[in-house]
Amino acid sequence: MAQPPSFQPEFVPLKGNEYMRREDPHRASKFEHTAVLGLPQPVVPQPRDHIIWSICSLVYGNPCCLGMLAVYFSIKSRDRKMVGDLEGARQHGKTARSYNVVTLTLLIAGLLSCLITYGIVYQIAH
Repeated sequence: MAQPPSFQPEFVPLKGNEYMRREDPHRASKFEHTAVLGLPQPVVPQPRDHIIWSICSLVYGNPCCLGMLAVYFSIKSRDRKMVGDLEGARQHGKTARSYNVVTLTLLIAGLLSCLITYGIVYQIAH
């Protein structure tokens, strides 16, 4: 048994099982395929907002409300990133990182001073 012919747009049925190539009434040219290749765009890293670090700074140690300021600037950075202002998001992210670094430094300095004070008091007591 013979396979039926494949149905393609340039073939139309005329009589029975015979298919003939359809003539273009407007004499238009065939479709031409063009591919537009663009130059590869440089990959721009997304600005970081440091939101997790800011929340940890707020919850676990918040000297002078610096953790709250870090969370504020992290949220502003995230908002700027959602709007598409990458430079503004980068600046707010740097500010949030600075507040997080200061918060962490003060927290570590406070813990070290407490440990040293406890060690000195323990030595004097015994």
